[in-house]
Amino acid sequence: MPDSNLEAALATSRSLARSLGVSGKFNRSGNDGTITRFGWKAQNKSLLMFAGEACNVEQGATNELFPNKRETDPSCQYNLLPEDSTNVANTFNSGVPASDYSSDIVNFAAFMRLSAPPVPMPDTALTARGRHVFQNIGCQACHIMTQTTARSEYTGQSNVTLSPFSDFALHDMGMGLADGIAQGNASGAEFRTAPLWGLGQRLFFLHDGRTSDLYQAITAHASSGSEANTVISNLEMLSPADQQALLDFLRSL
Repeated sequence: MPDSNLEAALATSRSLARSLGVSGKFNRSGNDGTITRFGWKAQNKSLLMFAGEACNVEQGATNELFPNKRETDPSCQYNLLPEDSTNVANTFNSGVPASDYSSDIVNFAAFMRLSAPPVPMPDTALTARGRHVFQNIGCQACHIMTQTTARSEYTGQSNVTLSPFSDFALHDMGMGLADGIAQGNASGAEFRTAPLWGLGQRLFFLHDGRTSDLYQAITAHASSGSEANTVISNLEMLSPADQQALLDFLRSL
């Protein structure tokens, strides 16, 4: 999705957002100033950067984007660095030469880039009601329901309207969800709006997986300083039936 499309989508929801106390800003690359969009803090510019960071930070494997170990004691250096690199000779022979020569993080990025989007469940009267609740209480001020791609060299990905349910912008989630980690322009209390597509397939919610209860995950958005406080207040004033319809809608995504 081009920066211009993300900026236009955010501008379209600006009036509603202001009425709800929601602001939002994009994280941006320190190199070229363009919007970064991958990761909990939208700290990574591309899926390749996202894969490289995850490989290094989450799994401890160095790669061509993150080639250095944080532990510099030579006695702890057991492997040649980087541990994941481009294969200049084909030693795998899997039947897919491009993949055999690529590094792991390039293959990880290709897998993510070419995976199909989640397919929502067929609409029912209850999920349709839940969608209206979602819009009426203001959730779509941040979880923008549709975005559009630009032209792409990848087959079937040009000028596609998709429903990730995110503005890919940063929002202050207050003290209740703050992790104290600053990345790029994101403060320790700011997070990228989590895309909601595929929500029905998830077992744990929020950036630290602290709950498996979807309602608790939603209400955890409210705390001192959070931009979501008004929306959560609107949620809590709903009838039990409307609250359940909202949960059913989200679980259908």
